[in-house]
Amino acid sequence: MNIILTLFESLSSMLSEPMTSLTDLLLSISCFYFFFGLQKFNEASIGQQHWQKFFLFLGFSTLLGALAHGIFERQNNLFYNSVWLIMQISAGISIFYAQAAAFGQLSNLKVSKLMISLSVLQFVIFLPSVFYFFDFRVVAFNSLIAMTQMIVVFFPSKIENWVYKTYISFGFFISFLTIYVHSQKLSFSKWFNHNDISHLIMYVSILLIFRGIKYQCKTQTTD
Repeated sequence: MNIILTLFESLSSMLSEPMTSLTDLLLSISCFYFFFGLQKFNEASIGQQHWQKFFLFLGFSTLLGALAHGIFERQNNLFYNSVWLIMQISAGISIFYAQAAAFGQLSNLKVSKLMISLSVLQFVIFLPSVFYFFDFRVVAFNSLIAMTQMIVVFFPSKIENWVYKTYISFGFFISFLTIYVHSQKLSFSKWFNHNDISHLIMYVSILLIFRGIKYQCKTQTTD
C-alpha cells in the first residue's frame, strides 16, 4: 500500500492530476480502438460513418483532456485555455455526429430532417457559447440534450432490433450518472476524485454504445 501511495505522490510531482490524466488516456485509447473496430466493416452506411466520427472526435477530446489535466492544469494561460477550448469543441463535434447517426436512421424522413436540422442549430449555438462562457457547464448541458435524445431514439419499444438499441440506449442512460457525480463532487480519495469516477462511467457507457453499434453492423452485413 505504501508503495502505491509513493508512486502516486511521485506522479503528482510530475503531473498535475495523475489519475484524471490516466483515466482520460484510457478513454482516448478506447475511443480510437472503437473507431478502428468499426472501420473493418465493409461498405459502411452513412450512419456507421457518423458513429466512427463520434468515437474519433471523442478520442481526440479525451486525449487533449489527458494532456490538460496531466501537464497544463497548473498553467492557466493562453496555451492551456487553447487546449481546453479545442478539447470541448471536439467533444461537441462528437456529440453532433452521434445525433446525426441516430436521427439519420429514423423511419419518418420529415422528422429525421427536422431533428438533424435542430442538431445543426444546437451545435451552432454551442460553439460560440463555449468561447463566451468558457465553462464546462456549457458542454455538460449540450451533452445532456443529446443523451436524452439518444435514449428516446434508441429505446427498444419493439422486439425488432431490440438488442443493439438496448445496448446504445442504456449506454447513454448511464452517462447521466456523470452529471450526478460531478454535481455532488463524489470522491473515494484525493487520488480518485469525481473526474476519475466520471471517466470510468464514461468508459462503460462508450463500451456499451460500441457493442450496440457493432451488433447493428453485423446484423446489416448478414441481411
